[in-house]
Formats: sequence, structure tokens, C-alpha cells
Amino acid sequence: MTLLDVLIEGLTAVGIDEKSSPGPSTPVALIAARGIVLRELEDRLPADGDGPFTVTRSLGPVRSYRAEVDLLRRRGGFSLADAACALLAVGALTDDDVAALLPHLPASCGIGRQRVLNRLADDDLGAARAAADRIRGDTGWKGHRDIAAVLADRGDAAEFLAGWKSYRAATDRHGMGELKRRLVEGVARTAGWAAALELVGDKRFGPALAVHAFTAFGADVDGLRRVLGRTGVLAELDQLAVLSSAVLRASGTDPVRNHPYLDELVDRIIAVDPSADRATMRTRDRLLFSLWPAMGETATLDRVRRAVRTPQYRRELTRLPRDLTASLRH
Repeated sequence: MTLLDVLIEGLTAVGIDEKSSPGPSTPVALIAARGIVLRELEDRLPADGDGPFTVTRSLGPVRSYRAEVDLLRRRGGFSLADAACALLAVGALTDDDVAALLPHLPASCGIGRQRVLNRLADDDLGAARAAADRIRGDTGWKGHRDIAAVLADRGDAAEFLAGWKSYRAATDRHGMGELKRRLVEGVARTAGWAAALELVGDKRFGPALAVHAFTAFGADVDGLRRVLGRTGVLAELDQLAVLSSAVLRASGTDPVRNHPYLDELVDRIIAVDPSADRATMRTRDRLLFSLWPAMGETATLDRVRRAVRTPQYRRELTRLPRDLTASLRH
């Protein structure tokens, strides 16, 4: 019996929409199928790394193959439909196998999206878009957003925007916002902050995303300061946020002294009026607290503890990072 036969027999035994975890009323065919399929999945785990991107539900998250196999191993978490998607991800099933399986799979199954991910892994954008167009039901937009995610991380604005109409941008606005953020950051990495700012000028993005155009500076605090001073496009709190990220990267782990710009940055954050409104106060406190890993001097720690208004932050700002690390070693 082939793997395809095992899947079809197991899916038929429980019905297209029934959950499949072994139990007293579970058909014998399904119990046998579970064992065979799990062995196949485990045998295909990579020696190194987490394996290919895998998706099992039409509206679900994309995970690594290893993470998906871990979920399928759990008691009560096994589903033959989910397993079929994972098997397709690692090449254990062919497109012809998928065609034979489709009549037996629930509408919620993400096997159509998995075909999209496979085409993306082959770097075949045209085939990926064609696969997204063939997804059953009304969820093809999720397949197109899977494509958009890859394009965003590549910083390929032209291809990302070319597929815009397929993303159904008005649906799941939070998810769409994340894709736009990833694209701005991707463009900043590959083409620079100026190109990312130009993208933000597109009405589909907007000025709120401008802060992400400056995320590619990494630990280059001086370079970031020069550009921020020259462009003047970010509000003060946004500038402080990106500068804080850069200082944290530049400071490393458990610093023995402050970064040269840390105290000036702390001064700027403290200078933000906490009485302006509650959101401003929270952002101010969050930024001050976020700089704790970069603190190498007790005077800075004490100054920040006195400045924050959030009681929880005050309680936690008692030791420098290196002192806390040392205490945990003993």
C-alpha cells in the first residue's frame, strides 16, 4: 500500500471533517494510518535545521516542518489532512497525489497554500501565483499573501506591488500591516533608507511606516544620527525608538561601560513630557526600560529608575545587566 493509499483510507475512515486522534471510537484504519504517516514524517526530519516552510490550514500560520511534526506528534493534535500538507512540503507527495487527495480533504486544509510555498522554495514566482489562483474556496488571497511575505523579506517592492490586488488588503488589516512593515524594512536592507522612504510615500503605505525605513542601520549609531538629523522625517518619539534599537545592538551583552551616546539618549527620552497623555508616558517609560541591557554604569541605572513612572519598571531596575548575570552564575 502506498503512502497515498494510506492517507485516503484513513481520511475515508473518519469522514472529511472529523478530527483524527486515536481513542476508543477511532476507526482501526485511522490508528494504523497515524502510525505509518508519523513514521514517514519523522524519517524526513532534517539532520540540521528546521526544514521547509509548512502550512496546514487555509487561514493558518506558516511554520517550519520540524515545528509541524512536533505538533502532529502530540496526543490529540494529529490530523491526516495536516499531515498531508507536511508530507507535500518535504516532497513525500506529488502534485498528482494532491489531486487524488483533494476530494477527501476538508475545506480548511491548507494544501493549496503548501503548493504555493513549494513553488516559492523553487524560486518560481509565476508558478507560485498560479498555484495561489487555484486554491479552493475563498481563501486564495492567503496564498498570495504567502508570496507577498517572501517578496517583502527580499525587499522586492516592484513584484510585491504587482500582486497588490490579489492580497485583499481590506481583510485582516493587521496581517496586511505586518506585510507592509516587512516590505519597508526589506527595501531598507536591500536598497537603503531613501528607497524605503520613497515607498512609504505611496498612499497604500503612509507616513506611520517611515520609522521602519531606518531599521537597517543595525549598530551604526553615528550613521543613524546623521541621517535622522538630515532628513527630519520622524517625530521625536520615533527617532528615540530607532536610536534605542541601534544603541542596544552596539552595546553588546552585559557591557562594562555605557555606549558613548547612551546618556545623551537617556536625557532626550527623560525630556519627553510624561504628562502630555497616557500613551506618551507609556512610550517614554517603555523606551527608558528597554535600554536596561545597554547600561554599564550605576549612575545611569539610578537616573532611569528615578525617571520612570511605571511601578513595575522601578521594581525591576535595581541591578546592572552584568551584575544580574553574575548572580545567576552562583
